[in-house]
Amino acid sequence: MTSSGPIVEVAVFCPNLEPLDYLWPADSRFRQPPEVGIRVRVPLGPRTVAGIVVGRKHASPLPVRKLRAIREVLDPQPLLTETLCAFVLWASRYYRYPAGLAFQGILPPALKQERSRKRPVRIFWVPPETGAVEPTGRLGAASRALLAEVARNPEGLEDRALDPAGRKRARTLARRGFLLRRERPVEPGIPTAPEGRERCTIPLNAEQLAAVRAILKTTADFRCTLLDGVTGSGKTEVYLAVARAILDAGRSTLLLLPEIALTPQLTSRIEEAFGSRVLIYHSERSPEERQAVWDAVREEGGHCVIGTRSALFLPFARLGLIVVDEEHDSSFKQQDGFRYSARDLAVYRARQLCIPVVLGSATPSLESLANTQAGRYQHVHLTRRAGLGQTPHWSLVDIRGQKLTGGFSDPTLKIMETHLASDGQILVYLNRRGFARSLLCPDCGWIATCTPCESPLTVHQREHRLLCHRCGLRRTMPETCPHCGAELRPRGSGTERLEATLAERFPGVGLARLDRDAITRRHQLDSVLEGFRSGVTRVLVGTQMLAKGHDFHGVTLVIVIDADQGLYSADFRAAEHMGQQLVQVAGRAGRGLKAGAVVLQTRHPENPLLHDLFDGSYASFAERLLEERREAGWPPYAKLALLVAESTDSEAAWTALKTIHRELGPTLDPRLETYGPAPALHPKQAGRWRFHLLLKAASRHLLQLGCTQILERHKPRSKKVRLILDVDPYSLD
Repeated sequence: MTSSGPIVEVAVFCPNLEPLDYLWPADSRFRQPPEVGIRVRVPLGPRTVAGIVVGRKHASPLPVRKLRAIREVLDPQPLLTETLCAFVLWASRYYRYPAGLAFQGILPPALKQERSRKRPVRIFWVPPETGAVEPTGRLGAASRALLAEVARNPEGLEDRALDPAGRKRARTLARRGFLLRRERPVEPGIPTAPEGRERCTIPLNAEQLAAVRAILKTTADFRCTLLDGVTGSGKTEVYLAVARAILDAGRSTLLLLPEIALTPQLTSRIEEAFGSRVLIYHSERSPEERQAVWDAVREEGGHCVIGTRSALFLPFARLGLIVVDEEHDSSFKQQDGFRYSARDLAVYRARQLCIPVVLGSATPSLESLANTQAGRYQHVHLTRRAGLGQTPHWSLVDIRGQKLTGGFSDPTLKIMETHLASDGQILVYLNRRGFARSLLCPDCGWIATCTPCESPLTVHQREHRLLCHRCGLRRTMPETCPHCGAELRPRGSGTERLEATLAERFPGVGLARLDRDAITRRHQLDSVLEGFRSGVTRVLVGTQMLAKGHDFHGVTLVIVIDADQGLYSADFRAAEHMGQQLVQVAGRAGRGLKAGAVVLQTRHPENPLLHDLFDGSYASFAERLLEERREAGWPPYAKLALLVAESTDSEAAWTALKTIHRELGPTLDPRLETYGPAPALHPKQAGRWRFHLLLKAASRHLLQLGCTQILERHKPRSKKVRLILDVDPYSLD
């Protein structure tokens, strides 16, 4: 029998909130002492599971005789440093997520599976003898489009370049003989920029130089800098100058982007600046590529890593700088599972490592602005556009009482005509995809509704379908009302309708649409952006994808179709999000030699928030919102946690929250406020009912105490109910 060794804490890959204590065997098969960050197999009940050693201790609350021993060590060397383990543990405890699942979630796919699995890559190509033959009518439009796409790639198309539906369609076409298929093993490689000379950064202006000096004032200690620069002010050049200084010192930099796929210009600019030192890490990369980046940064410094929020958990050997671009963006908040904010964790990790962190945005979040006012963050301003760009002129178009043509007022269409006549380019923004918001019967009032969500279905005219944008339900569009037989009419406008209206109004003018319906593959995004950048496309219609950092020098006009979205929402953050989106999309105008203009269509032209934006000052807009939040005692002047009860049985979910609220009330600190229970803003989604209980406190410490009471004392009385705790929720929906 093996004697007992030290006690170790293991974060097991299962839903235990805290790590569990195990004995480290005093056996020659187990290295001594045990190392933090190494994967092990441990007994848990009747089964054996994997986990990560996250700590060592001399004693356990349990008697030693009740502790079980580690069964197996899975790694020759630790995967994670003690510092990174401490960081993940802190994050899991703060956001109240099981520690083992948090560790499992940050590992690359091969390590989650406890062994490296190298799945072969399938390559499809069109048989030479049929490559020039037009497919027959036996194939649908999607299959014919896929065949054409494969035919454009003489060396074949890899299956991982396709979405799941495309891969399934390709396999079907291969079975039917329309495509050939072969496999080759994956060769792990680091996804980097092409080899080549690094390009020097563009000369910086006085404001940019001052910003670089302020950020680099200390690189051996923690400092958080909010780089608050108007759109087009050259924040990227500041990032590059600071990153170059860190890289030249042999340390790595991490640049977090909200969505890499939507910002190809920025990614290309960084690749040009740093060449082969650039590594790219996000979920669209293959498992082998992510593993290669993981291994590279763990072994040495000097890398510039571009990544989405998951890149924050890479095991950097020598990290010297973190940059969070567009720090206000909602994509930095994970909305399911491990519900962390990558922006906030970036600040915590920089403090832990004693390195600088930069938060950049033209529309900073109210939380970041409040931190600068309190002196916790350094506030650096870029007040003017770099180069020859000019701040665009804003104007409001009052559409009350006006008859709209496919969403456009007559004054707006006339302004568009003027800009097209003067060889300008136009962006048309509406954050609503599809043809129309709903389909209704004007005679009996019937509305096409998604039964699982109890919300109107969106009309997608081109597909002749109705679609729920919440759960993905699809239905064929009926020709007549199922109740009275009358003709149905679409109500409201989406980007598809705007595109159709403009195609009819301006025939022959290059027109394209940028939303998640029109862009399903990466090459389509590249094609649309290149068409607009080259001037072939004169008018680009789209959703918030238009505001993702694109640099179009020919844009002279931005049209915002519905500027009122978010003005009167029940979500207290809605106005902030609306202002950020409007300023970001407006910032695409006037970046070249020609002056830019922004037109907002509104039914509330007297609203003071719109007038703050109309005057071109996001700062005054944000200050007004901060004052409102301060008076009301809402974030950033309070801390929130949202307890969600979710179930297919609305009564069970409601009862669960009512019981928790009733039992919790007498035990809570009187300084901790509760609101609810109440239905969510959209109570039903995908057949599940959702109810909220909101906790509000003046400090994080007080809020965490309340969260602890909920998790320790209250469990769902019914297996039908799922309880979710969201600390620092981004939305109350």
